[in-house]
Amino acid sequence: MSAVVEVETDSPRVPRWKITPRQWVFVVLVLLGVAFVFWTYEALNFAPSSSRWPTFWPYDPNPPAHPLQQPYDPITDPAPLNSTANPGLTHTFVLRSWLDAKIPFVPLLAIPYLSFLALTPIILVLNLWMSSFRRFLTAGLALIVSQLVLDVGYLLFQTEVLRDTAAQEVVAQGGFGGTLVKMVWGNDAPFNGYPSGHVTWTTIGILGLWRLRKVIPKTAWILMAWMALVYPATVMLRQHYLMDVYAGLFVGFSCYWACMFLVERPRLVPKVDPHPWPGT
Repeated sequence: MSAVVEVETDSPRVPRWKITPRQWVFVVLVLLGVAFVFWTYEALNFAPSSSRWPTFWPYDPNPPAHPLQQPYDPITDPAPLNSTANPGLTHTFVLRSWLDAKIPFVPLLAIPYLSFLALTPIILVLNLWMSSFRRFLTAGLALIVSQLVLDVGYLLFQTEVLRDTAAQEVVAQGGFGGTLVKMVWGNDAPFNGYPSGHVTWTTIGILGLWRLRKVIPKTAWILMAWMALVYPATVMLRQHYLMDVYAGLFVGFSCYWACMFLVERPRLVPKVDPHPWPGT
């Protein structure tokens, strides 16, 4: 893969890069790959029936009071947002802890949560325009690889977030916040929870912005602060549990650093000076 060429500009802190035709091909392929894995998320965002793994969990008509396995059937359940009301069975799990029950419901956090969809491609473009082709490739591949890792988890270990009655009542009342949350819930079913895709991609985006903090400091810090709001939004909008957040952080960091070492091959130790000062 050919190296990028730096072009002189009026501002020494804002380099621009001349992209070769071959690199433009990689840019298009990465963007198409990001769009494809986003589609895979949507394709897996449902509660699988017990027929997916017929011997994985036996049907239990009398589940315990707080089952990890959730009795939810999207076909016959009259209240799909209240899984405990249905005696059917699907392979979904609820990773709710005692601390999740104490987290407040904050509808206005739907604003940064929804803006995530627009900020992700913007961060990719900033890495390409303001930094280098290799950093763009690192961020783009990290998004693709991380989503494929998440998809394996969603396929084998599908989770469900139980949206409590109090939150549903707030949304039902309408208003600005309630309308925003209704948009979130209407376009993102309460599955595909572990690990959190929003947290994973947000982590990758923040890492990409962190590396731009000396090139475009104000823009980078503002966007990092704004994107950090996605972390509390995932649990305060009843889209995820805390366990999903922890796992998403791990996947995001791991995939970004793995792709960085693969693409950029950074030097782990400083280069030895062949002519050191005497006595050093």
